[in-house]
Amino acid sequence: MRRASTWPELDRLCRFVRAADSLTDTLATWTGRGIEVQIVRRVDRVFPEPTLAERLDLHDDARVQEREVRIRCAEVVLAEARSWVAVESPALTPAARQSLRADGGLGDLLRPLNRRRSTLRVTACRTTPAHDPSVPVLLVQARLDVAGTPVAWCEETIYEAVLAGDGDGRRLTAARPRGHLVRPSIPA
Repeated sequence: MRRASTWPELDRLCRFVRAADSLTDTLATWTGRGIEVQIVRRVDRVFPEPTLAERLDLHDDARVQEREVRIRCAEVVLAEARSWVAVESPALTPAARQSLRADGGLGDLLRPLNRRRSTLRVTACRTTPAHDPSVPVLLVQARLDVAGTPVAWCEETIYEAVLAGDGDGRRLTAARPRGHLVRPSIPA
């Protein structure tokens, strides 16, 4: 038997994220404001863990680009994400490969390439608000496919800031940057 939720807004956000084809577009719609994606770290030619290589259907000597991004609305950190991108995938155009190597935004580059996001897991971290905008509330695992070929694996942490109210009907309050990601485990 499933218990009734004690945090309906989080349940609603969870459903939106699960059905979304873009986390940034979903957060922009949810907040009603512009979203900025800041690349905080990028490492090219990383050997992926075997489980990750399997998820991306990579051959044995394939390498990926590892990225960490911070998703903000003004000074508010809404989410952070870590992704592994198969930059050499034949599903990507030469222009997309070059842009990924030059710090292009993953979602923006893949959108015109018939990208499909498969959200595989959404895990709620809390059942009630902590009233701290920097506390993780959702952990998300998703795969991005281009024309049916897996090209990226994403692990995302969404913070309570996206659900916080500031007293005048707006949902956002200032959050201090976390500086690290809460990494969900990749099931074997």
